[in-house]
Amino acid sequence: MSSYVVAVLLLVSGSVNGIQFSEWKTIPGLLTQVSAGKRGIWGVNRNGNLYRLDGKTWKQQGGGGWKTVSSGGQHIWATRTDHTVRKGDEKVWQTVPGGLMQIEVSEGDNIWAVNRNHDIFRFTGISWQHIGGKLMQVSSGDSGVWGITSGGDSYYRPYTYDDFPTAGGNWEHVSRSPQMKWIASGTDTVLGVARNGDLYYRAGVSVATQKGRSWVKVHNISGLKQVDVFHSLVIGVDANDYIKYSLIK
Repeated sequence: MSSYVVAVLLLVSGSVNGIQFSEWKTIPGLLTQVSAGKRGIWGVNRNGNLYRLDGKTWKQQGGGGWKTVSSGGQHIWATRTDHTVRKGDEKVWQTVPGGLMQIEVSEGDNIWAVNRNHDIFRFTGISWQHIGGKLMQVSSGDSGVWGITSGGDSYYRPYTYDDFPTAGGNWEHVSRSPQMKWIASGTDTVLGVARNGDLYYRAGVSVATQKGRSWVKVHNISGLKQVDVFHSLVIGVDANDYIKYSLIK
């Protein structure tokens, strides 16, 4: 991993107590979706090309035809435009059975995904376990498994907090407002991108109050369409595919 990426990731250690964001900055390049994790920073552009951040340069990986990517603890997981699934690293990719639209892998390698019908699945290490409910997008992380419905409602999966490897309990409704289009689960941090592009964090997320208390708008950033969080690094893309990042203080 390059010194630039290591420098960024080294800044993301430590716990989050009260959320304040540093100045938002731009990383050169254009992406429609980005993921930060133990395996580095990865992204997909609107042409279906897959990239890994190497220094200050995005290096293309594995040809075209990619849809979403997620940087996990041991592997990178990704979906392709034909909804097939891949896992791998910078050199070798293998096909995993399944037809999925969006996939998310946590630092502890808990893998959750949704298909084009908004059905929800969890990878058991052998096969895909169907999970009840319907989600448009799902996130797996230290703050547990969270999801967004097609109507913009946010949900939490109980007993998944602390990146615990379980299917959890029944989905618990978190909120209907603001209506969200993307959600990201991090270390005592849950971020949501509203349909108007505003960024919110979920106040009060902890082991004692795993669903948190309320959504709080993040200032000095707007127009986002997707976000990810890895420890205290927050990275996302806006409506123009520009890549934005900030650090949680």
